[in-house]
Amino acid sequence: MPTQIHDITTELFRWNPELAAELLDGIGLAPPGFLSAREVSESFTDHKTSEYTGDAAVLLELEDDRRHGVVVEHQHSEKDGTKDYTWLLYLATLRARHRCQATLLVIASDPGIAAKCAAPIETGHPELTLRPVVVCPEHVPVLTDPHEIVADPALGVLSALFHSAGAQRQAVLEAACEASKLLADDDRQLARRYYDYVNVVVPEKARAILEDLMKVSDRFYSDLLCGVEAEGIAKGRVEGEAKGKVKGKLEAKAESVITVLEARGVTLPPKVRGRILNSRDLDELDDWLVRAATVGRAEEIFG
Repeated sequence: MPTQIHDITTELFRWNPELAAELLDGIGLAPPGFLSAREVSESFTDHKTSEYTGDAAVLLELEDDRRHGVVVEHQHSEKDGTKDYTWLLYLATLRARHRCQATLLVIASDPGIAAKCAAPIETGHPELTLRPVVVCPEHVPVLTDPHEIVADPALGVLSALFHSAGAQRQAVLEAACEASKLLADDDRQLARRYYDYVNVVVPEKARAILEDLMKVSDRFYSDLLCGVEAEGIAKGRVEGEAKGKVKGKLEAKAESVITVLEARGVTLPPKVRGRILNSRDLDELDDWLVRAATVGRAEEIFG
């Protein structure tokens, strides 16, 4: 089920779509002639009875009127079996919709999870194997210069996600603290957004260090945190921005399950309908949607 870290990580690509191009360039896969980037719909649904939604999608504008699509997926836990099927669908839909080549970009800060996400996905068609492009720590710059963070706050958040638990932790957190102050000099709302996002993606120990660093400067600590603990602030602001989108995905997926069952003429008791609509687990709803296409009784979608 999506978490705050998941939602914030994918929100970075809506905040700054060019982040996708920066990461592809760091990996050595940047499409030639890059000019600009814009957010596009992350919904990969082209049929009303099936709802497939990725985390984020970016369209890179290239020279000579060319474009390149990027599907962004964040994995903070073990990859479930449905990804082996839906990731290829996301790519194919984005490619067909915009008539361009497309790349799957997976964000996974945990080395073990990253390794599993990078495993080739066999499709069954000769020579058609999907090899996800996984962002590793070496692909994300260690931003210890606060001015570099001010120039690209979204990349600064990603740097904190990947490097706030390693050998560069102190330098990364000190840069994050100073960048918050510099951002606040020009735009306090932007500074608050940056600080809240960093506060969500870093580990608990790093979060405590960051708060202590912020307390050293009373005027910024009181202004940015407003006397509230950092974690409380993140939950207050971040959930307001990110959880609404998650709720929409859950509702759409639940409606898709119900639509498939009703379209097949399967009787839907009120208790089953209520359980579907009340689910708060996208992976669970994915499983139910697959089963809804074949079950004889509505209750059988629950396994």
